[in-house]
Amino acid sequence: MSRKYWSLKKILFIIIFFVITTGLLFGGERLAERLFKRNPLQRWVDSVPEVKNFQLQERGQEIDVLIKLDEKNVDNLQETLEPFIRQIQQVKKHKKIAEVIIENQSGGELKEVYYKLSFALEEAKQTGEYSVLYETLQSLQDEEGDGEFRVYLGNNFYYIQLKKQNHAYFKVISRYALNDQDLLEGGRS
Repeated sequence: MSRKYWSLKKILFIIIFFVITTGLLFGGERLAERLFKRNPLQRWVDSVPEVKNFQLQERGQEIDVLIKLDEKNVDNLQETLEPFIRQIQQVKKHKKIAEVIIENQSGGELKEVYYKLSFALEEAKQTGEYSVLYETLQSLQDEEGDGEFRVYLGNNFYYIQLKKQNHAYFKVISRYALNDQDLLEGGRS
């Protein structure tokens, strides 16, 4: 019987082959997205003129979506964002979207309007009664004069769209109130 001795070349080849194979197996999806720019979410954003940019921040099983909008082109915040949220949920199958944060807003004075509206929003979340929310929204719009104030009721989120002259303020909040167990665990619903 003859004995085979391993040469340095063979050992080096096996190590390199092992590292490449392991890298492809465990990081292939991310590697393909980065190398070939096959990110389906980026392709979707590129096709929607209202969305300038986005970023996903993953925390365990939850995702926060940071999004930058072209405020002047947004006519209906729900129609702009809800398909994108569904796309994120489709790509990130086992993760829940906890929060949608809209960046770079010009509506300084509209933040005060949102503050006044937030009480009716919280009450609607708790009770499920939307008539008070609608009345509050209408009275705020009458109080402010010319402007377009809307609250869209989506599947999982409220889409608040406040526009007045050249200013806009957008907010996306969960439709579901935190229960006591979520508060104790520090989670979100």
